[in-house]
Amino acid sequence: MPPLRQFAEHPQRQKLNDEVHSRPPADVAGNLICSHLAFVTGENGHAEEKVSLKSLASLFGAAIPDSFGNHLTLDLGPFQLTWERHTEFSTYTFFEHLDEPGNIGDRFAHAPVARIPDRWREQIKGELLVAINLVVTTQSADDTSERLTTVFGDNTLVGGSLAGGGAAAWTDLTLDAQGCSRILVANETLKPGRTGRLVQRLLEIETYRMMALMAFPLARAIAPEISDMEQELATIAGETTSITTLADEQRQLSQLTALAARIETMTARTDFRFSASRAYHALVEERIADLDETKLSGIQQLATFMERRLSPAMRTCASVASRLDTLSEHISRASGLLQTRVEIAVQEQNQNLLASMESRVRMQTRLQETVEGLSAVAISYYLLGIVNYMLKAAAKVGSPVDPTLATGIAAPFVIGAVYYGVRQVRKRLTRAK
Repeated sequence: MPPLRQFAEHPQRQKLNDEVHSRPPADVAGNLICSHLAFVTGENGHAEEKVSLKSLASLFGAAIPDSFGNHLTLDLGPFQLTWERHTEFSTYTFFEHLDEPGNIGDRFAHAPVARIPDRWREQIKGELLVAINLVVTTQSADDTSERLTTVFGDNTLVGGSLAGGGAAAWTDLTLDAQGCSRILVANETLKPGRTGRLVQRLLEIETYRMMALMAFPLARAIAPEISDMEQELATIAGETTSITTLADEQRQLSQLTALAARIETMTARTDFRFSASRAYHALVEERIADLDETKLSGIQQLATFMERRLSPAMRTCASVASRLDTLSEHISRASGLLQTRVEIAVQEQNQNLLASMESRVRMQTRLQETVEGLSAVAISYYLLGIVNYMLKAAAKVGSPVDPTLATGIAAPFVIGAVYYGVRQVRKRLTRAK
């Protein structure tokens, strides 16, 4: 019985375990020519690629699994195909083993890519970014170097002795008449497995180099717009010290908000490309380090060439990305400072408003007290008038009390009682609030 039968396995255990074996290099024994194509397909082109792979297999009468992951190897008869799916691109590498290298220049002219059926090419949905023809010969590096002009013409070459001197490689990193770049490898002592890894690294260096450079045109395109936004921010910041009114501060805050929105839009549009470029560049450097390259006489090393030609472009991309992040931070700080000024101005306005309201309340209180006094006088007047009428009526029927005298005596008591009553009513209303 299986020893792990009672354990609950993580649903991704098998997939994660197989990931380290997902892209094994093909063994290269003897002479070989391969065509390597990389298509930018985006992150959602997996299903369409599987359909096209099944179509290609049917054209060559090859068997293909019903389901497969991100790596597939097919025997197409004249050559073998290794397909690999990456995050945003896919690679198709067609291998053809040769008995004899023959005329190396002719081998490049009749690479496997030339024999791919046109009707299948039309099915590929991605955009071709990398096309490489690579030849491995078992001839010595010295003998191979004598034939370089038949392969590369008078182009300037880069290359070196690789894998501790077990092989040598040359390339001109230019596109030939077929639209492919060429790499020539002379394998002197490497075993098939190590030769396969060397070929894979050389193909990956060129593929990742091109993928890394995809950010360079974008960086150059947005650099002028970033400069304009930096100037606009400098102008707004310069005006901040001279504005005095709340309306001007709110106008500047609106301008900064609009500028921040532009920055965020640009960041969202470019962040993935710049991040991917950094990752691809790191992979290029790792693969070059794995080559264990040493210098060949009269030829610039691949590592040196990449350092002088690729690294400046990557530094430009990094600089533009850094400027974008820095500009966003500066806008955030400027907006925060201006927002603080606006809040302080609003608070001052609120304090002035409260002071004005307090003054009006005091005035209303005085008016209310005045009205209370007048109201007490008026009520007392009418009450005393009623009392006087009553006393006069009593005098008519024989009352001995003098109406005028009695009214005069009652007046202070009536006025006091009325004033006290009005005050009590106002206090009750105030407490009710």
